[in-house]
Amino acid sequence: MRRILLLLPLLLAACQQPSREAVTLAGELRRVPPGAQSEAMADRGFDCEVQDRACATLWLYRGAACAQLAESAPEAQRPARRQCAVTALRRAGELTPADAPAQERAEPALRLADALERSRDRALGEARRADNAAILAAIAPLPGIPGGTGYAAHYRAGVGINRVVAGDLPPPERCAALAAAGTDLAAAAAAPGLPPLADRIAQRRASLEAARDAQTPRCR
Repeated sequence: MRRILLLLPLLLAACQQPSREAVTLAGELRRVPPGAQSEAMADRGFDCEVQDRACATLWLYRGAACAQLAESAPEAQRPARRQCAVTALRRAGELTPADAPAQERAEPALRLADALERSRDRALGEARRADNAAILAAIAPLPGIPGGTGYAAHYRAGVGINRVVAGDLPPPERCAALAAAGTDLAAAAAAPGLPPLADRIAQRRASLEAARDAQTPRCR
C-alpha cells in the first residue's frame, strides 16, 4: 500500500502530459495558419484533454477548421459546424496554460467571440440572447492580455448594438447603450494591432449610426 501511495503522484503527473502523438500533430499544425486544413482537421479524431499548449493547439485548429467550414459547407451542415467551432474554441481556451505566450492566450478567445457572433447573427430570440451573453464571457479575459483590450471593445460594441436593434433594451436605455458602443468602437479603432478588424470596425460604425437614426427621438 505504501508503495502504491508513493507511485500515485508520479502516475498523476504522467496523466498531466499530452501524448507524443498529440505533441507531434500540434507541431505539424503550427506550420500552417489555423483553418488551412479545414475538413481534415475538423473531422480528425484525437484525445487531448490536458492543460498544455499542444492540446490547446489541437482544439484551436479544430475550432478554426469548423468555423471556416460553417461558412462554406452545404446549408444543412452549417449549424453543426458552427457548434463544433464554438465547442472546440471554448475547449482551446480552457486548456491554454496561464504561462503561454500572450497571442496563444488571446487567440482562442478572439476566435470564439467571432464564432459566437456569426452564430448570433443567424439566431433568434433566446438563442440570440444566449450568444450575446456568451460573447461577453468569451472576451472577459482579453483586457488582461497584452493587445486584447481593443478586440474586447470591438466585440462588446457589437453586443450593445445588437441588443438595441433586437429590442432587448427598453427605449429609455437604448441611446445610452449606443453611446457606450460608440465609446467601445473608438477604443477599438485606436488600439494597436487591429488591422484585421479595420473593415469590420467600419461596418460596425455604420450599424451604430443606423441604430441611432432609428431611435425616436434620434440619439444625439
